[in-house]
Amino acid sequence: MRGLSTELKVGFFALIVLAILSYMTFKVGGFEWMIKKKGYTVYVYFKNIAGLDEKTKVKVAGVDAGAIEKIELREGQARLTLRMGPDVKLYSDASAAIKATGLLGDKYLEVKIGSKEPHLKSGDTIKNVTEVVDIDDMARNLSEVSANINKLASSLNEALGTEEAKASLKETVINLKDITRNLNDTIYANDKRLRKVLDNINDLTASINDLVKTNKEPFTTAMANFKDFSGSLKSDGPELITNLNKATKELKAMVEENRTSIKSTTESIENIAKKIDSGEGTIGKLVKDERLYESINKAAEGVNRTITAVERFRTFITFQAEYLTKPKDGKGYFYVTLQPRPDKYYIIGVVGDPVGSVKTTKTDGAVETKVEKKLEFTAQFAKRFKENDLLKDTALRIGLTESTFGIGADQFFMKDRLKVSADVWDFSSDEEGAKNPHVKVGADYFIFKNLFISGGVDNILNKKWRGGYIGAGLRFEDEDFKYLFGTVPRIPTK
Repeated sequence: MRGLSTELKVGFFALIVLAILSYMTFKVGGFEWMIKKKGYTVYVYFKNIAGLDEKTKVKVAGVDAGAIEKIELREGQARLTLRMGPDVKLYSDASAAIKATGLLGDKYLEVKIGSKEPHLKSGDTIKNVTEVVDIDDMARNLSEVSANINKLASSLNEALGTEEAKASLKETVINLKDITRNLNDTIYANDKRLRKVLDNINDLTASINDLVKTNKEPFTTAMANFKDFSGSLKSDGPELITNLNKATKELKAMVEENRTSIKSTTESIENIAKKIDSGEGTIGKLVKDERLYESINKAAEGVNRTITAVERFRTFITFQAEYLTKPKDGKGYFYVTLQPRPDKYYIIGVVGDPVGSVKTTKTDGAVETKVEKKLEFTAQFAKRFKENDLLKDTALRIGLTESTFGIGADQFFMKDRLKVSADVWDFSSDEEGAKNPHVKVGADYFIFKNLFISGGVDNILNKKWRGGYIGAGLRFEDEDFKYLFGTVPRIPTK
């Protein structure tokens, strides 16, 4: 090196430093794929690449696995050509998504290799793509949501901002609180009864279990006897056939022996038939006299019509209980419905009304007013229209409603599972504190065959007693009672 000049030494040193800097630049910038061209290429399509550039890294599970070799515009979409490392195996269900290293970090392409065969080959396309969310669209959607929330707040303010609405809402909350307290008291009061019912059900189950255990041995014995009988029939079959043949021969001999008596009996029967045919005797007159035949035929038809009407006649029994928010008391009903035809029926019932009627009496010129709470009676005639287009599935009722004249209407839906009713009675305003007739509107819905729930508004025209009601009831047909009392075993009581 002593023969080299200072200028030459400086030149060599500069070349070495330049070579090292070039290598480091390619190494840090990730250009080794472009130089080495190792691995294989796959394609992926995005609607928006959100700032990705060529040479951007492709990562699998956070590890560098390739780079974006080329970005092209194809039919309104960006096609990315990915150069994947030779050790990275992608499956047919592989997916790609654009990710960022942080809120303000660089973008990169994340690829999940998938697991479904076959592997992707060079030139294949990754089908599963997760598009990046556009910040502008998100802000626009948030603005629309904010506007809708403002409209909703304005609507609620208009609906609930008045003093009347606030008072109504407060009264509703108080009523719900009272209903909840009353229901709690009712459940607490009937806790012992419910426990008793459960005990009876347990006793019934025990009785059925004892019945099965008790009759298990007789049933086993009967099956064994039947098996023995089958075995004996199989073993003694030839002897049984011999005995049957013997009995047949004896019967034939007995017929031959009594042939003369049988012939005489046949001749007597023939003579009786001739007399009947000629009209002699009571039976002969019955056969020959057309008037007597027609009378008996008409009588039979009348009896048949009577039996048919009786079979068509249906009877329903209803038990119903309601809770009235005003006067915060219960109301009970018991009805018997007599239905001779599907379009006509009669309702007879007893009602326990917590609101008494006002009775005015005059004694020595003085007027005395007395409020009486007693059982009230209902007796109505109802007509149901099934074929009429205007009143289809509508029933109109008239008669006595809670011991006063009343009228009502029912509209049936859902194959009679839902009934909407309206009733008007007490036109003379005899109820305590009543100034107008009693109007009630509500609905009954059968959640099971015999169990229904009810609810509605009661005494609409009288402010003192106006309020809602909820209730439930049981409705049985006479056939249901026959089934219940004819099949349910006796439940032992404690």
